Amino acid sequence: MVTKKLEEVENVIETKISNLSRNVEKISDLIYTTQTEQRLLKQEMESLNSKADTLLNKIITNCADILNIYPHTRGRDGVIQRRVNGSVDFYRNWTEYKNGFGFADHEYWIELRGGGYGSVRSGLFLGNDMLHRLTSTNPQELRVDMERFNGEKAYAVYSNFSVGDEASKYQLQVTGYSGNAGDSLDYHNNMKFSTLDQDNDRDGGNCATYWRSVWWFNSCFRANPNGQYTDSEKTGSKYVTWIHWKDSFISLKSIQLMIRPRA
Repeated sequence: MVTKKLEEVENVIETKISNLSRNVEKISDLIYTTQTEQRLLKQEMESLNSKADTLLNKIITNCADILNIYPHTRGRDGVIQRRVNGSVDFYRNWTEYKNGFGFADHEYWIELRGGGYGSVRSGLFLGNDMLHRLTSTNPQELRVDMERFNGEKAYAVYSNFSVGDEASKYQLQVTGYSGNAGDSLDYHNNMKFSTLDQDNDRDGGNCATYWRSVWWFNSCFRANPNGQYTDSEKTGSKYVTWIHWKDSFISLKSIQLMIRPRA
């Protein structure tokens, strides 16, 4: 009787051990499958990242090619900033300037224009990241066109213009002035970009938040293209201004910054 009971217990134990072994094998198989799937997923993600980088480089190259189509005419400029009516708020954060913003038919930062003046605009907003890539791919020159409310116009051209990468805070390099507006950007050469949420200027305070503007501030500015827009001529540092034109902070009716490959 006792022997039979022991045999039954042994059988039960053996059955449980056998079941446990099978479960362990299933778990081991599942772990192996999961590890394999994780490895394949990692490989796929790395492949997608590589493809994304390749696509981004192609986009950058295409943008640079567009700017290089007619290097001796103004018809294929990259318009990097435009103020005409105050319809867009330029007092924005770092990420918005990094990616670009605005409306292609009036005010923006930064758009690539795909045709001559008066043509349909591309609506492709590049932002500071792309501006860095474009200006580091080919040497660029900058042209600034501006107009007063009385209809008077002026311009400034800089034969050397480039913007550093994000790690450098999009540091500005701008030299080689010519034109009739005066050299208001010399004061901003070698300056870092500042926004409402990143203070990178040389001032003891915060130029961006104090003036409600975004720019390559020094301490603080001689040019303020991204300042507050006004619908009539006024005098004041907070407005869209270019001080060396009239040796005064006169608010401008319009201002536009454009780049093209240096001839």
